[in-house]
Amino acid sequence: MITRLPAQGSWITRLGQPALLACGFAILIAISGVAIWLVNQARKDASAVAHTLEVENTVAAIQIYVRRAESAQRGFLLTRNAGYLDLFDASAASLGPALDKLRGLVADNAAQVATVDSLTPLVRRKMGEMERTVSLGRQSQWDAALQVVATDVGEELMRSITQIAEKMKSEEDRLLKQRTASASISAQWLLIVSILGVVAIITLAGISVHLSQRNSRALRQAHAALSVINEDLEKRVEERTADLQEANQEIQTFAYIVSHDLRSPLVNIMGFTRELEELRTDLFHRLETLRLRAGDTDGSQDEALAADFQEAFGFIKASIVKMDRLIKAILDLSRQGRAELQPVPVDMRALMDSITATVAHQLIEREGRIEVGPLPTIVSDRMALEQIFTNLIDNAVKYLRTDVPGRIQISAAETAAYVMFSVADNGRGIDTRDKSRVFELFRRSGPQDRPGDGIGLAHVRTLVRRLGGSVMLDSELGKGTTFKVTLPKTLKLAHQEDE
Repeated sequence: MITRLPAQGSWITRLGQPALLACGFAILIAISGVAIWLVNQARKDASAVAHTLEVENTVAAIQIYVRRAESAQRGFLLTRNAGYLDLFDASAASLGPALDKLRGLVADNAAQVATVDSLTPLVRRKMGEMERTVSLGRQSQWDAALQVVATDVGEELMRSITQIAEKMKSEEDRLLKQRTASASISAQWLLIVSILGVVAIITLAGISVHLSQRNSRALRQAHAALSVINEDLEKRVEERTADLQEANQEIQTFAYIVSHDLRSPLVNIMGFTRELEELRTDLFHRLETLRLRAGDTDGSQDEALAADFQEAFGFIKASIVKMDRLIKAILDLSRQGRAELQPVPVDMRALMDSITATVAHQLIEREGRIEVGPLPTIVSDRMALEQIFTNLIDNAVKYLRTDVPGRIQISAAETAAYVMFSVADNGRGIDTRDKSRVFELFRRSGPQDRPGDGIGLAHVRTLVRRLGGSVMLDSELGKGTTFKVTLPKTLKLAHQEDE
């Protein structure tokens, strides 16, 4: 038995490692969520502060544009120098966009929107007053222009504009202090949460180290107990393996006996079928004699009946032939399962050349060719290898497409202990739905326009498994198929593995 760990009374042990880890992850997730929220809040506060500063800057810019325009107006009227008009025109052109921008910036503040609504007409009146005097100056009506300036109407407008602008600035200053304070609070909380996160991570790391040390001690104790259990387990595995081998041998023997015994009634059926054919001939001869004696010379009905008999006998014979072929295939499979393997060095290139020579005439008819790459020598059963690759190459040749020249490539890739042989063709391929079924007994893929019983690939898989390998395929319908057979470089029989 595995030695149990002594009970520990700490709260960590009582809580349990999964629950502790879940709790730790929950804390980290909560801290991360709060940190993300605080970061977003800080970003919003920073955006609000930037927005407030932008409003203040825009208000200040409007004041500057008005004062520049006023300075340019007075300079032009006093000095009669047209150079001041460029500054006046530039300032006047900038005021409209600045007022529109200010209105957009304060759209979320109803009080500031009302203030902008009162500021806009004053600015326009001020600009109208200045544009009128500038226009008079351009017409050299200097006295009339100065009289307009002397009315102090422009000064009153400028004073009102300055008051409203200062009012807006005061409101934005108040908002700036409020938003700056909110941003400061968010930053403080973010710092606190970050510190808590660091502390939580350090705490969880410490707990994890403690749990890892405890688990290491438990694993060492379990390993000692497991080594004892493994000895008993190996004995049980050997017993089960022996049972499975015995059961497999019984199944093969059963298949051999059943298939062998099935041939006996099949032979009887074939014999009785021949006798029935002879009786049919005699029967129709007698029917013809009786019909002629009765004076009936129309033999069309007899001919139709004879044709029906002939068709029925044809079906029976075809079924008998197919059943006989299937029984022989089952017998061959059972014999292969009981045959003793003889590992010998096999030159795979020479083996492939001898197999490809047997299908050379079929390749000529299909305008195809086989390309054999470098192949190693392995130690395995020659007969089994020949049957495996004969089936694969025959299949590749059989299912080559007729619309393109056939091409079959045989290659190998080696690892330390295994060799993977590939038989690739550009034939008609296998449908994805049939890939898992083509290795089953009596199963075939695609149109049944080629002779076969669905036994070859099942035979291949049986032999490959007996040689200690595996077989798989890659295929794309209409483009070709690649069979990959992986075999050990040296076949070891059961008694050799025990040594």
